[in-house]
Amino acid sequence: MFVHFGARRAPFLFAFLACATIASIGTIGPARAEPTAEASALPEIARVVTSDRRSAPIGESSRPTFVVDRSRIEAYGARTVAEALVGVPGVELFSYGAFGSLTNYGIRGAGSESTLVLIDGIPITDPTTGSVQLGQLSTVGIDRIEVVESGSSTLYGTSAVGGVINVVTRVPRGTYLAASTGSFADRDLRASVGTGQVGLDYERHVATNAYGYPALTYSPSSCSSFASGPCKFPAGVRTNGNGDETTVRLNADVAISSHLRVRARVDDAVTQAGFPGRLDFLSTTATGSNAMKSALVDIEKTSAHDTLTVSVGGSQTRSTFVDLPTNFGESDVYSGRTQFSIRDAISGKHTDAVIGVDLARESGSFSFPTTPDFASSSPTAPPIAAFGVGAKRSLSAAYVQIGSTLRPGARLTAGLRAENDAPFGSVLAPSFGGVIRTGKVRFAGDIGETFRVPTLQDLYYPGASNPNLRPEKSSNADATIAFDTATASYSVGYFGRSGSNFIVFDPVAFVPVNARRAQTAGLVFTATSRALAGVVVEANYTDLYRALDLTTGARLPRNPVGQASISLRHAMTARDRVGFELRYGIVGSDGDDAANRTGPAAGTFDAYDSLDANLHVRIARDAVLTLRGTNLGDTRAAPIFGYPAPGRRFAVELSTR
Repeated sequence: MFVHFGARRAPFLFAFLACATIASIGTIGPARAEPTAEASALPEIARVVTSDRRSAPIGESSRPTFVVDRSRIEAYGARTVAEALVGVPGVELFSYGAFGSLTNYGIRGAGSESTLVLIDGIPITDPTTGSVQLGQLSTVGIDRIEVVESGSSTLYGTSAVGGVINVVTRVPRGTYLAASTGSFADRDLRASVGTGQVGLDYERHVATNAYGYPALTYSPSSCSSFASGPCKFPAGVRTNGNGDETTVRLNADVAISSHLRVRARVDDAVTQAGFPGRLDFLSTTATGSNAMKSALVDIEKTSAHDTLTVSVGGSQTRSTFVDLPTNFGESDVYSGRTQFSIRDAISGKHTDAVIGVDLARESGSFSFPTTPDFASSSPTAPPIAAFGVGAKRSLSAAYVQIGSTLRPGARLTAGLRAENDAPFGSVLAPSFGGVIRTGKVRFAGDIGETFRVPTLQDLYYPGASNPNLRPEKSSNADATIAFDTATASYSVGYFGRSGSNFIVFDPVAFVPVNARRAQTAGLVFTATSRALAGVVVEANYTDLYRALDLTTGARLPRNPVGQASISLRHAMTARDRVGFELRYGIVGSDGDDAANRTGPAAGTFDAYDSLDANLHVRIARDAVLTLRGTNLGDTRAAPIFGYPAPGRRFAVELSTR
């Protein structure tokens, strides 16, 4: 397990050695091996749809974009979107436990509320909380996940401060089955059937998640007010952490004519999970459920020089928390979002443009049924009356981004978004970017203004809200240099963000306030080798050397200084019946977490590492046996204070591909 004082240096040394290893590996073999799909699976694929809100070659975008494709999702056995994003440069993930637990996520120092999550281009962010439960969002039926790591408010509006995570679904073709079983009674069944025009995806996943954890000791300043005595937790077994998830996804993609296409999708997902609580405030009976439905209809009309798309989509979520035996009662949160969008992507000989309009309506309600007054010391306290509150808001926006190709390999973009978020008023979000490619070297950069409006929970949650909050505003900048050699591809990137009016929770007043001015800056290094004997090596390192709360002078919580990953992958082919993946990742720390808290223990986390391995063997024409091992080094840590992570675990899977 990592110790805090060494975790900052370890990722940098690790990444340096990894890149040197990639360079040395690549010098063996053919002088100019052609790149394979495996070699470019994560950093680059042919075309993406998220970076510029249109289908375009990834090399044309000035915004750093990474892609997790279907083959990678299946190879690593990623059952949730959070699991699929492990190892993506710049993506920060902190889980509260095993499968089914909540996960904090972010991009390059921007947290969950400042990272926009889409499914097929339509936001699914819960308007009440401003985030998505990525640790419960199934990867079944997903074609790829595109991650844009740059401020994107010009194209997507509020909450796209750190970037955008776009989950792109697909219509299955043929039949696919997969079943697995593993540690902590983790069992998963997946099935897909389709014609390529209409298809159905299904998943059922359950786990008891009863796992042991070692004794944990923290400095006294890290303890919350609920802890008695020294901040020491004896070894034990995590209970009430079970997860139960069912997802059904129906997709259609039908060409009406050579110029007209209709796409439609309907999702229905239900997750139930235990809430074991923090070690200093255990909750042995609390449970929660999250039911999410979403739907989308896209009508796309193409001509020689433009693609006009009309989209109508929406999502509905119900989250329930129940802890009746201990008199905490039940609380329910309902939220809904509908969006209507028109987008026209125009292409010319030397210019291109994306012009669009977004109209959205969001609503949420908080319900607290009758329950004994748990604030009273008397077990016979009279019940309080049931109450609830509801709220709505609307969004309307128009945007344009124009690109100009000055010469082959050189492209500039300029964009502007005008958005009105009732009741906050209007905001303008401009951006400018550019790409220059000369030989095998590519320079890209982007600057822009971003913003995030308060959530419905920030504004209206009974007893813990502030209706006077103002939107957050930030300025973003990033620059990347990428270059190819005969043996590998490398990139070095810089990113920075500075903002004001950041919304933080005041532990004294017990309400959110506009109290923070913040600044982040960092570097990202990536390297991907060409295939050598079928093996591709990938490495990356993110150095978030600045994540500062300018109001208090403290480091922003849950922003690791360094994180790195290296992987080796050998895909199965028609000639080779065996494939494997080996991945080692590190999430470092700044070494002084206790001093970086905005409230009691709010920012404390452990540095940790994980060694994961998968072995695939084709045992028949349509049967693949996979053995999986996660955290093989048995690292024991609590990435979030008081929430120990599971240790070493294994799984066996049988699938048709």
